[in-house]
Amino acid sequence: MTPAPATGRPTGPVAAAVLPHPPLLVPELAGAAAPELAPLRAACQEALATVVAAAGLAVVIGDGPVWAVPAPGAPGSFRSYGAEVEVELPAPVDLDLPGLPPPAQLTDLPLSLAVAAHLLDALDPPPGQLFAATVPRSLGPGAAARIGQVLASAAPRFGLVVMADLSARRTEQSPGAFHPEAAGFDARVGDAFRAGTPHHVLTLDPAQCADLLVAGRVPLQVLGGAFHGTPARDGEAPDEGALHGRAPGEDNRGLRGRVLYEDAPYGVGYLVAVLTGSEQ
Repeated sequence: MTPAPATGRPTGPVAAAVLPHPPLLVPELAGAAAPELAPLRAACQEALATVVAAAGLAVVIGDGPVWAVPAPGAPGSFRSYGAEVEVELPAPVDLDLPGLPPPAQLTDLPLSLAVAAHLLDALDPPPGQLFAATVPRSLGPGAAARIGQVLASAAPRFGLVVMADLSARRTEQSPGAFHPEAAGFDARVGDAFRAGTPHHVLTLDPAQCADLLVAGRVPLQVLGGAFHGTPARDGEAPDEGALHGRAPGEDNRGLRGRVLYEDAPYGVGYLVAVLTGSEQ
């Protein structure tokens, strides 16, 4: 295991990206829709390159069955989606994350990490070091934010990538059919990153997210915890001042957000956003 940094050694995320993980990001699966999705793929590559260039260590968080890390060489496959495409993540490093339970080990990559592996495969240069993990959708906001906080306090300076689809109920053709709150929900998440205020995602309500079929709530809240403060206990409304990790009224100096893509081409909200610090 990689030891936690010594006291005084800089830790925490220096940049972060939010990426979606639809299988259609793999051109072999998109077919005739491949040109239509070219702007989404280009935005994903730009965001990923920005984050990987910011630090020697990249941390990738996706949703999965349990809190787990991939075994070395764990394969990801898009065969079940109709393409004979297999992927692998770069050789991962271990991180010592005190206060978190030991992660299980994945023998296969879930969709979120398989799409991440596909995107990373096209990146030149690749990340110098990579840590990848999955978080279950059942985690409450406090538990998700706690993972982010431990990463921020224990891991060397890193670039954080979270794989996070938004609502799958944007249109009548969506996987979950139309819901009138879906577009507004997705817009609020986009605004949080556009404004460089990722702590806002810590207030996402698990029940509403489940109703809107939001696949990315927990990875988003891991990101929120990595950048900002102390979450409330699960089941409580988070305190705004605590979520900022600073005194009420203090602004978000030094953290800039950009939204590179924000749309729902197939009735599912896809957001590509980047956060960078003042030094980036």
